[in-house]
Amino acid sequence: MAISIEEAMALPIMKETRLVAGQDGLSNLIKWVTIVEVLEDINRLQEGEFLITTGFGLLESDDKKEKFIQLLGQKKLSGVAMYTGFYLPEIPESLITVANEHNLPLIEISTDINFSKITKAILEQIINNQMQLLEDSLSIHKELTRLVLENKGAKEITTTLANLTDAAIIVYNDIQTIENIVTKNITLNILAKTGLNIDGEEFNLKDKLESSSKLRIPSHFHTLNYHVSIYPIIANNQSYGSIVAIKRSDMWREMDDIAIEHAGTVFAIEALRKVAIEETRLRLQGTFLDEIIDDHITNKAYALEQGKKLGYDLSSSQAFFYLYIQKNKSESSELQSLESKLFQTVNEVLKNKNQAYMGRAKLDSLMLLVNIVGETDQEKEQNCYWLAKEINKQWLYFFPKDPLIIGIGRCYDGISMLSQSAKEAQLAVSLSGVLIKPNTIVHYKELGTYHLLINMKEAGIDLEKLYSDTLDPLLKHARQGTDLLETLDVYLYNNQNIQITAGELFIHRHTLKYRLNQIETKTGLQLKSADDRMQIQLAIMAYKLLTQTGEIH
Repeated sequence: MAISIEEAMALPIMKETRLVAGQDGLSNLIKWVTIVEVLEDINRLQEGEFLITTGFGLLESDDKKEKFIQLLGQKKLSGVAMYTGFYLPEIPESLITVANEHNLPLIEISTDINFSKITKAILEQIINNQMQLLEDSLSIHKELTRLVLENKGAKEITTTLANLTDAAIIVYNDIQTIENIVTKNITLNILAKTGLNIDGEEFNLKDKLESSSKLRIPSHFHTLNYHVSIYPIIANNQSYGSIVAIKRSDMWREMDDIAIEHAGTVFAIEALRKVAIEETRLRLQGTFLDEIIDDHITNKAYALEQGKKLGYDLSSSQAFFYLYIQKNKSESSELQSLESKLFQTVNEVLKNKNQAYMGRAKLDSLMLLVNIVGETDQEKEQNCYWLAKEINKQWLYFFPKDPLIIGIGRCYDGISMLSQSAKEAQLAVSLSGVLIKPNTIVHYKELGTYHLLINMKEAGIDLEKLYSDTLDPLLKHARQGTDLLETLDVYLYNNQNIQITAGELFIHRHTLKYRLNQIETKTGLQLKSADDRMQIQLAIMAYKLLTQTGEIH
């Protein structure tokens, strides 16, 4: 452990020395002592070295003097001690000026002080400090390890770390949600998400947490009065969160960093333990959900009992949610990480809402079965939307580049129709693109008449013939056909309102009317006729359905 210049100046051997410059650098830490008489290569000196020199040749060579001045300005050395009486009658004013400019302590030593005794005294103090640091480090390691072995949990580890460092400690998980917090000796308020207010000074940790986690290295910064350290919690080359320590800058010690490093290892062990438990729970839930989704439940009483063992009530109203990550499938490693973060996000939101659920994760998606409250079907539907919006909002805050599509199945009482709800949630996602105004959250009910077409398709009815007889005239010429089909779709969606349709298509009303006349001419149908409009509407929906499912390219 290094000692400061101020501590070195207090040693008995340094009693007769004199500080001539660099008063503001007394807190600089001495990591090693180097004695040099002839300065040949200033670049060989290391960060934190304390240089002792006689200044040989400085007054005889402008080049040597210039190099020495350059060395003082590099802010590499912790301090410089110069003998006067051998080759220098006094320390040159130019060196004093540079030392003051760069807060580098410059110490005058008289010839009657032996430089080897100075070196020995300082190095002995450094070694003693290092031995004490090692002992303290071992003690901290034992204390924190004991907590893990006694299964005390992350909360007690956080409290112990706060007591060891006398600092405020915040532990974030890997989606930047606070898991544990202990404040000490500061007024700390948590703002939205990763924002903090320390004694009235506000700042956001989001970018710093992300950077530290991504680079797998600690980061440090200072506010007006406080030192803030961020240490990532890493295990198996994966981030499980971060430890943030906050303490007054003038009180921060090297031992604080060592304690936090030890705690990072302990938190990583705790995280792996929790992951193992969670993976077991998810595996059991996933197997059970597969039986529900595939409609393989033959014994209702057995299923209800299994649900209770997994902490879930299957007798109440519930609905399936299908969460799909819109991400390039070639990036499988990133998707695996995102899948884990998606489950954490969902768990965080639903836990805060006191909402029971079961989940089954795949590489790019998550299937959830959620208890839904509400007196009426409308209330239940609204609660489904509300939960989906809360999940989506939390996700987009941290992962805006990887948006979700959330499909919601209809809410059912009991077990028998749950497989239908799962199918509906997946269809809501896969058919979200057929809607005139696509949304990231789609309830199966929004698919409207598509329910009928899906049933017709499953019954063996040829949907291609349904649309081709009506739309082929509009699809013969790709460019014109696409324009006319889109025009027709938007026009019918807006209940034949000319003004609204023209506005949404960014065309003039006369252009719209011309296109509508073209559509009637090519199809032989009249848009004023309710029967003809129904025929065209079904044809368009059949075409979009088959296109979305990949049956038309």
